[in-house]
Amino acid sequence: QRQMLISMQAQHIQHMQKALALMTLKLTEAVSDITGKTGLAIIRAIVAGERNPSELARLRDGRVKASEDDVRRALEGHYRAEHLFALKQALHLYDAYAARVQECDVELERVLTTLARSDDDVPPQDPRKAKSHAKNAPTFDLRKALFRCYGVDLTRINGIHVATALTMLAEIGF
Repeated sequence: QRQMLISMQAQHIQHMQKALALMTLKLTEAVSDITGKTGLAIIRAIVAGERNPSELARLRDGRVKASEDDVRRALEGHYRAEHLFALKQALHLYDAYAARVQECDVELERVLTTLARSDDDVPPQDPRKAKSHAKNAPTFDLRKALFRCYGVDLTRINGIHVATALTMLAEIGF
């Protein structure tokens, strides 16, 4: 269910990208991820009625590699009503799916808590596998919850990511 919701959410990201492209806005060239902090702030401002590229560029987070001038130039385009409407709907649907994913995370955490066989703390993660938090990762410590269900850290096995361990639990149980 969660994966299907993320897939549907991704379709609406594409719809936002298409609406921006039809307006000849090059936001995707200025920011690497339109659903990141800067991208969403700019899209929300556009949907709220802001059209001034300089004002929109000021929403740029300091971590964005593109300069404020680059972002401003990327936001010079044709803000046609029909494309703004499509952008607004795509943003609302993106947000709706994000809320449903959050609901899934709450339910997933609840279910995994009821399946837990122990209260032991998960051993430290193999430093070779430690990575930054994935964008679509659950909002709780899934590795810890799965450890409490299985009693072992399946992510210590080469090729087994926490999402793979969750899929195994969902498909074959324990």
